[in-house]
Amino acid sequence: MGRIIAADRVTIPGPPQEVFEHLVSHGLPRWLIPPNGRLTAGTPVRIPLTLPVNLGGQTVEILGRVQGIDPGRRIVVHHVLPWQGRIRVSVSSDRPGHSTVSLAVELNDEVVQWAQERMAPVAQASTSTAWRIGLITSASGSASVFSVSARNIATMAVEEINADGGLAGRPLEILVGDDGTHPGLGAAELVRLAHSGCRVVVANVTSEVFAALRPVARRHGVLIIHTPLNEGGPVGSELIRFGERPTVQSAAVIPSLMRITGSSRFFLAGNDYRWPRAAHKAVRREVERQGGTVAAEAYSELGTTDFHSVISSIERSRADLVISTFIGADEVAFEQQMYQAGMRDRVATWALVLDESTHDYIGADASEGLWTAFSYFQGLDTAENQAFKARYRARFGNSAPPVSSMTQCVYDALHLLARATVRVGDWDPQLIGEALRQGVEYLGPRGRIMSSWQGLQQPLYVAQSTKGTLSPVDRILPDSV
Repeated sequence: MGRIIAADRVTIPGPPQEVFEHLVSHGLPRWLIPPNGRLTAGTPVRIPLTLPVNLGGQTVEILGRVQGIDPGRRIVVHHVLPWQGRIRVSVSSDRPGHSTVSLAVELNDEVVQWAQERMAPVAQASTSTAWRIGLITSASGSASVFSVSARNIATMAVEEINADGGLAGRPLEILVGDDGTHPGLGAAELVRLAHSGCRVVVANVTSEVFAALRPVARRHGVLIIHTPLNEGGPVGSELIRFGERPTVQSAAVIPSLMRITGSSRFFLAGNDYRWPRAAHKAVRREVERQGGTVAAEAYSELGTTDFHSVISSIERSRADLVISTFIGADEVAFEQQMYQAGMRDRVATWALVLDESTHDYIGADASEGLWTAFSYFQGLDTAENQAFKARYRARFGNSAPPVSSMTQCVYDALHLLARATVRVGDWDPQLIGEALRQGVEYLGPRGRIMSSWQGLQQPLYVAQSTKGTLSPVDRILPDSV
């Protein structure tokens, strides 16, 4: 697979067998290997890696799953983000009474291409007659936990559309860009995709990145379809926004949360950018409408890993309900640290971005009892969803990351796009966008949905984490929210 580099090593007191058992049982926080729960095959892990200077020298977070454990010697991790490869964590004897834990990463051609695109984006020439469609997602940065599933689902949707004859007489070809959960990188990727011939781009990105995409899309005549949950906002001919809105989520969850817990004192905590702040405004309005109180709120920059000061503020506030608007890796770290601090039994938490991928990385114990609300969950017991999941697993295997509302929305967006293109009979971004704004209906894994200029009319499901699963407990029809 290429040359192997030693990424890191640490010396720990104890003989190798004892140190290895501690690593498997408790993890190693230095490498973000989960400190809660025993590592087994399939356990998701996050490991930071600093690339060599010739590949950019930046620190990236690698996401993968334990592939195998050689007792007493080695843990092998297969990772897919930001590129595919393997990591080996091994334990060997050091000086008397101490052992060395080493982390080695295999670098291949894919990481070289990834690094080059980050340093100098280059348009991709086409040798086919296919319509090119772009997908921007976050293969690195805080939102990277969603990326693999989004890419898989986009691939599956495009294959299904092509199997049905393609669009406007041609097949679809998908090009993928990585925004690094950063507005500037996202804008550069949109320029690259536009120059590569993508006239429509699906943006599975944060609202901060989406805001940076708008002027680029307008300048290059590209229609961008923003798929995940968002705060709403301005409309225009160059964009359409799907995804759940915090006003709808708040109206669905907060009254039930207050009734079930008997509590009414809230603490709002989230990342410091436009969507969490807009979500907190919606939450605050609903809390006050229900007779509750917001005791305090706190914001942390994207990429924060230490939330002890936020947790201390929650304790001082005497709040008994927490609203979390952290995303991705930040939400994982926040909920794990809340659990370690013993807060899970003292406060109830509603996490607006607790989808299956994030839930998977938090772990069953640390996520027990958390509330969330989305328009799709893997556990939806409908014929359409069962068929969708069966196709996903058949295409990508049982070890593929879970689908969730944050990523399944890409699938629905592409099928809505296909129906809009059939309606207008042309691969014209302005005509397609106008058709989507006028209303296109689709029966899919999350139920019957319809696009509109306001976004997407879709059901909403309230769920709670129970025994390692996000279980829907209530359904709200789109015409009632």
